[in-house]
Amino acid sequence: MPTADQQPAQQSGQQSGLQSGPQTIQQAGADSIVQPLTDADSAEQPPSPESSQQAGKPDSSAAPNAPAKVAVPDAAKGAAQSAAQPATPAHDSKVQLFGTVEFKRPLSTLPGWLDLLKRNQMDPIFIPGKVFKKGVTWDTFKSKAPLNNKMELLRYVNSFWNTWPYVEDIVNWRQEDYWEIPAEFLKKSGDCEDYSIIKYFTLKELGIPPENMRVVVVRDTIRNFAHAVLVVYLNADAFILDNLSNSVLSHTKVRQYSPQYSVNEFGRWAHMKGRKID
Repeated sequence: MPTADQQPAQQSGQQSGLQSGPQTIQQAGADSIVQPLTDADSAEQPPSPESSQQAGKPDSSAAPNAPAKVAVPDAAKGAAQSAAQPATPAHDSKVQLFGTVEFKRPLSTLPGWLDLLKRNQMDPIFIPGKVFKKGVTWDTFKSKAPLNNKMELLRYVNSFWNTWPYVEDIVNWRQEDYWEIPAEFLKKSGDCEDYSIIKYFTLKELGIPPENMRVVVVRDTIRNFAHAVLVVYLNADAFILDNLSNSVLSHTKVRQYSPQYSVNEFGRWAHMKGRKID
């Protein structure tokens, strides 16, 4: 998943980096972009390092942002061994995320994600008395969660974790990319996929079905960098939880993101732009 130029510690959620591998493209400076995992994973090739550029600012509710460097989990082997399968999601299949067609692949094509799921089981944070930050434990956080209003719940979780500072993997882990479990994020904070991951597990604990959520690696087509967000399928729509903004918007209102792939505990999906047939 993706990384960004480091910002001061007092600034909140920003871009981040994905699993390193031979598919990483280093951009000028500290930037890089997501490369399609296979031909079926993306209908578009991401921009070259030479074309990488910074542009635009987040909305008024957004956290500070920076261009990202991204590495993608090395899935080429697994992808070559298994043909793409049509997705069978629990959410409304009529929702085409960012206007794409998706194809399901086995989780074995993302070994980094499988490793994260195992590590997370060994070091849980959603337990009584667990301190999240000064004055906030899991108990107090959960007690204030608007469980009866799902949209408010998404905003509550998104804005809370966005208060953590953005920190590059190279700073935290001396690696170009590292997938953090929530316990590691609590100690060190992280980059964009790490925000998405901790939001995923938080919402799961608060009653959102995990099959209705995905961590999605996207390419920002305006600012020319890769990024990761959490998508929650709700009310026949898909809502974006982004560390660049405290707003929770429908995917139909976030037009600059082109999804590369998405993942949850039940599968991994490749995304392609649909083509009209005359």
